[in-house]
Amino acid sequence: MLSHFLKKRAVMGALIGLLITLVCTAGVFTGLFHALHLNVADSLYTRDEATSEIVIVAIDNESTDPAPTGLGRYSQWNREYYADALDRIEEDNPKVVAFDILFHTYTVMTPREKFLELEQELVGTTDEEKIEIYEKFTAESSDSLDNAIDNTLAETFAKYENLVLGAIPLPDGSALIQPIRKFREHAELGIANIPADEDGIGRESRLLYPISYIEEPYKKLSLSVLEKSNPEMEMPTEEFIKINYFGDPYSYKYVPFIDVYNDKLEPGIFADKIVLIGVTSAKEAHDEFLTPRSNTTLMPGVEIHANEIQTILEGKYIHDQSPIAQIITIAIIAIGLTIALNYLGIITAIILTIVALLAYLLAAHAFYDRGIILNMVYPFVAIVLSYLGSWVYKYFIADKGKREMKDAFSHYVSDKLVDEIAENPESVHLGGEKREITVFFSDIRGSTSYSEQIETEKWVAQMNEYFTLMEQVIKKYSGTLDKYEGDAIMGFWNAPITQENHQELAYMAAFGMQEALKLLHEKWKKEGKPLIEFRIGINTGQAIVGNFGSADRFDYTAMGDTVNTASRLEGSANKSYGIKMVISTESNELNEGLREKFLMREIDIVFLPGKKDPERIYELIAPMESASANEKNLVQTYERGLALYRSGNFDEAINSFNSLGEDSPSKIMAARCKTLASGGEIAELSGDYVFKIENK
Repeated sequence: MLSHFLKKRAVMGALIGLLITLVCTAGVFTGLFHALHLNVADSLYTRDEATSEIVIVAIDNESTDPAPTGLGRYSQWNREYYADALDRIEEDNPKVVAFDILFHTYTVMTPREKFLELEQELVGTTDEEKIEIYEKFTAESSDSLDNAIDNTLAETFAKYENLVLGAIPLPDGSALIQPIRKFREHAELGIANIPADEDGIGRESRLLYPISYIEEPYKKLSLSVLEKSNPEMEMPTEEFIKINYFGDPYSYKYVPFIDVYNDKLEPGIFADKIVLIGVTSAKEAHDEFLTPRSNTTLMPGVEIHANEIQTILEGKYIHDQSPIAQIITIAIIAIGLTIALNYLGIITAIILTIVALLAYLLAAHAFYDRGIILNMVYPFVAIVLSYLGSWVYKYFIADKGKREMKDAFSHYVSDKLVDEIAENPESVHLGGEKREITVFFSDIRGSTSYSEQIETEKWVAQMNEYFTLMEQVIKKYSGTLDKYEGDAIMGFWNAPITQENHQELAYMAAFGMQEALKLLHEKWKKEGKPLIEFRIGINTGQAIVGNFGSADRFDYTAMGDTVNTASRLEGSANKSYGIKMVISTESNELNEGLREKFLMREIDIVFLPGKKDPERIYELIAPMESASANEKNLVQTYERGLALYRSGNFDEAINSFNSLGEDSPSKIMAARCKTLASGGEIAELSGDYVFKIENK
């Protein structure tokens, strides 16, 4: 009962798939291999569609080069640079200008340019004027809260209503590092934090940041920018979103800050655009991060903001597949694939497994395009485990019987037939069954005299060569090789599997062996070896086939009167009539279909040695398609003589038989007719013309 249940491939495939699902489910909920999932999922970020609606003004290496090519070290920049650059940007009427820069300190150093301006202003003035100018300069520069440079930038900020400035909260949310008051009074604030997972890659962004002493949470820079540029746009309500990266680093339109400052700009480059200003130079600041798009080339923080803005602007959000959806996916893959694999051979199973892996990878990309990131570990694990589980199940349970069947029959039948048996083991009854089969016997004529002509070792080698080739012929025509007995070969058809054309296959094998022997003769002539001849007997009838033998040694073979008759046809009948291939059937009749395909002649009706029932025996002459005119005439003339003989017209029968010359059966039958025509008696011949063969 249990064995029968275990052989149900679909049921066992479902159970194995369910077990795999449970194993993977444990991994999903424990977070095992989550880091691996993140790294593999990064390969899904394949978009190449950075929007032209965002322009980045980059404080890059060129902008921070020493004068005159750049503006010098970034840490020592005069804030009036920003004021001048902002004025030039605003001339194009951008939607919004956002600074990814933290203006949280007052200017405490007087830039060198101010001293140069002071020096120029003092030229040509009186001493009294010099003192007045110097006192004013000192007053403006010494009061950090009322620094003229900061005031200039604040005044510039005040001119525009489309500004967003960056701020950063402390990690515990207890405070906010933000621009000084005179700056933030004229701009919207946005949190400029760049997120990073445990592996240092920025994938997820927090949109709202609560600050302990402020009632409303602060918005991310991206939200503030979009609220300024698209006030009617519906904003996301989630606290966290995944950033959908739209290109490799530096995919957006970049404009060097120094070009803005020097007014070297394309006309309308900022018109109706979202402009982000940030540091990309790594000389002093290191505002660069790893992203899913690249783990080698860092992406500037300001461009990460650009990707986040575009994610929200275009609504191309991405979400992780939910745990429940992951489990359902794994279950479908594991159960469905394991059931399918349980019915496939090893090569096909490997191909299907590879296809499943590739198909899931393609599906993951397709789902990413629709905003869903599939689990990139456990479905692959499920596919591999499905293959391994199916292989183990088939090897040790489902296909064990097939393997044993193939081992059992590999020495008896062709590889093709072995595969058929293995695919349908239920059609084979190893315990034994009675069925109609066609039995084949062949034996070398006069083998003793041949063996005495050459050395024993050479004779054995020659016989092995003969047996090898004849075995190949029998298997070519889907026969079952039963055994070798001395120089005799036994085989049969229609067992262990059913063959509707078993008689035809046996006859074709007989002719195939004759052709193979001709090839051996050509080879042996050149080698100086003796040329052998063989006789064949073929009989069709009921026999018992199965495994016969002792508890320790047994073979698959056939037993019964049909087998004995075939043996006597090969030996006694052939010898008695001087022919090479004799066939018969249990019914003593050959169907018309066979007589249309093969040229054969009825030789006689005989009692074979040890047999009580008569047998109608035929000589198998040639396949009908290759039979010659002489061979066809032989059959017609002989069978006419045979009919005359059976009707008692012995004189005319003698004339028919004698017309065939040296044909052995004809000479034998002519001699028999002469005896009967002269009134003599033949002891072996019954009154109804059945001849008893005495020799074995």
